[in-house]
Amino acid sequence: MQETVKDHFECRQCGNCCRSDSMLPLTLDDIYRIADFLDMQPDEFFERYCKEMVIGGSVTPMAYLSRENGCPFLKDNLCSIHFVKPLLCKYMPSTIFGSHQYLRSKMPPGCDVQRARQGWKINDTDAIKERYMVSMILTSIYYSNYGKFEYESAKPYIYRILLINRNRNNLYDMVDNRKLKN
Repeated sequence: MQETVKDHFECRQCGNCCRSDSMLPLTLDDIYRIADFLDMQPDEFFERYCKEMVIGGSVTPMAYLSRENGCPFLKDNLCSIHFVKPLLCKYMPSTIFGSHQYLRSKMPPGCDVQRARQGWKINDTDAIKERYMVSMILTSIYYSNYGKFEYESAKPYIYRILLINRNRNNLYDMVDNRKLKN
């Protein structure tokens, strides 16, 4: 069995990875879950905490968490939205977003990820890859069709993401607490 960083990784709660000002892409379900947790409307959350930007060679804008001074949800080196944090944060550390070297370059020097040996799998199971990719693909399709975030037009896409990822509690909330029939 191959060793994984998850088996050895221990977050030291230094908050350094959250202090980065690097862009953090948000999926539509990230926006919905975090807004719900903060008791905000998704459009209100988006306006307050997000930016739409075109990055790299893309022509389609995507939603990013505004992080000019680090993550706005970092409080006393802890994530104040831990239970609903963005998928990218939830699945870190992981090589599904880049190579082993790329991951090391993005994490602070004291982070346990720096001790990972070449060849280790780093939190990148097929289930994690599938959930993230489904969310990002549907988010990309939404943005290529609509170009900007508006909750009402994003609802069907969020619903599909939650359904595919089987997040039933959020599904029930999204359809006004009416039980869904299988």
